[in-house]
Amino acid sequence: MKKLASRLQKPEADDKSSSPKQGCSVMRIETDRFGLIELDSSEVINFPGGVIGFPDDTNFALIPHGNSECIGWLQSLDNGALALPVVSAHGLGTEYPDVPIDSAARDAGIADDPLEVAVLAVLCAPRGQPATVNLMAPIFVNSNTRKGAQVALDGTRFSTRELFLLGPTPTEGAAPRPKDAQNASPAMPPAE
Repeated sequence: MKKLASRLQKPEADDKSSSPKQGCSVMRIETDRFGLIELDSSEVINFPGGVIGFPDDTNFALIPHGNSECIGWLQSLDNGALALPVVSAHGLGTEYPDVPIDSAARDAGIADDPLEVAVLAVLCAPRGQPATVNLMAPIFVNSNTRKGAQVALDGTRFSTRELFLLGPTPTEGAAPRPKDAQNASPAMPPAE
């Protein structure tokens, strides 16, 4: 799995122009967290069934969190007040997901090829409490079609409230981290 930033990368603008890709239009969306955002219509991620708890929110955009390659915000384009902090499964280390995602992605209508699927976990970071991630019901996004779904994984050992620690990625290896880094979670403004 590739990092969030490269897996669901925004379409690159033509070097000769900052105009949107041919056939795409610029959308302007007012949000509570980010103010007015502009995005190319090709950046929209469509969730036909919404996400758990928000069935009417079907269109989202992935907004980067600072310079992080693993953390971002899934901003609803239907509801400016809804922005879900998410983390790429790539940032969770080599132990996740612990069950094959092929059939789950296929059953959700996302993709037949798991290499087309980016896996995100919803992050919860309340003030003064340890951050947790929902690893039982990750979000799948087809990086080609930009279609998404939140899927409960059958047979996973993980829950909806796992302690959030960025783990070693397959390219970094499994070298031990200093004790202080094991208990640290990245600074993230709490979800409102």
